[in-house]
Amino acid sequence: MPRSRILGTGCYLPPKVVTNFDVMQMMETSNEFIVERTGVRERRHAEPGVSASDLAAEACRAALADAGLENGDIDLVIMNTITPDHADPGCAFFLQGKLGIKGPGVIDIRQQCAGLIYGISIADHFIRAGTYQRILVVCAEILSKRIDGSYDGRNIAILLGDGAGAVVVGPAEDDAPGVLSTFLHADGSLAKALYTAAPGSGLGRAEHITHDDIDQGRVHFRMDGKAVFENGVARMSEALFESLEANQLTLDQVDVLVPHQANLRMLEAIIAKTRFPKEKVFINVEKYGNIASASLPIALSEARSCGMIRPGGLVQLVAFGSGFVWGSALLRI
Repeated sequence: MPRSRILGTGCYLPPKVVTNFDVMQMMETSNEFIVERTGVRERRHAEPGVSASDLAAEACRAALADAGLENGDIDLVIMNTITPDHADPGCAFFLQGKLGIKGPGVIDIRQQCAGLIYGISIADHFIRAGTYQRILVVCAEILSKRIDGSYDGRNIAILLGDGAGAVVVGPAEDDAPGVLSTFLHADGSLAKALYTAAPGSGLGRAEHITHDDIDQGRVHFRMDGKAVFENGVARMSEALFESLEANQLTLDQVDVLVPHQANLRMLEAIIAKTRFPKEKVFINVEKYGNIASASLPIALSEARSCGMIRPGGLVQLVAFGSGFVWGSALLRI
């Protein structure tokens, strides 16, 4: 059974920088409050005419270039987003059109902040089975278009940014180690701790969406901050140790930990809980905010670009998101 590995990584951030002082013009908050609660100082926002698939296409091109491949070398595209271009069809179709990849299949997944880990796991299994050879996994979000600055929404709105990240997954040469393991988890009993109620078929009525949904804020994210924080810290910590135990490794053998960039306080709590060396944890949430599923592939790409992840390095990815969903991927880059 052939192994898979990461052939290339890439990311794209919109050029528009939005500081906490800019956010103060959108809603009632302060720079001090945002920094104290989240550690975020700035984020990126896309221009109005830019869609999630636009950002995804740029990240895919960067990943392909890093892998030394062209669009025609790709057998399958897997895309994760909670901010699709349109309600349907899936966003991966719009991305495929912009990349000019005609014929190969596309898969849309909705695994929120754990999208990269789920995507890598799916790609890894396809490659191990011999079904496909080179797979694009991309996560893209335009969360700025879902900002609600009201009293009920600002606890999450202060975090949100835009961006995209991608990886190319392919067969490892000479069966060398690449994707060592992936572990996927979920707990749907807590799905409403962070969710958007409308539009949807679960509202107990005939209408898909109403004006009242907009007036009452049901079209915006709503979050139980305490539940999300506590579960995020616990689940990502558990995911780290599960991966280490399964691969018979210790903390000191991991070269770099790349966690989902939820907020700085959550990352600090994970470091304290696991006692993972802070200097080996890649963090960029201060300058990008929380970009949901795009946070992890952007962080992975930047950790490689800055030299923190070196060839042959052992890299642990962990993520947690709404659903609740969480997981890990252990990579030899």
